[in-house]
Amino acid sequence: MEIKKQTHLSGELTVPGDKSISHRAVMFGSLAQGTTRITHFLEGADCLSTISCFRSMGIEIENTPERILVHG
Repeated sequence: MEIKKQTHLSGELTVPGDKSISHRAVMFGSLAQGTTRITHFLEGADCLSTISCFRSMGIEIENTPERILVHG
């Protein structure tokens, strides 16, 4: 077996809406380069508070009914 080092990772992952995944998606999106599109975001008060906290730290986040866009 040969394992090769990768320098770039891209792809698409679809998971159902979940509180902990929604929090982590915003966090990881803010760390990533470029724009992260989050669908099936669980819009509970604490998840929306996470968005508010990251906006306070200067992260641009767009919230629409269809998706969340995090500009990392």
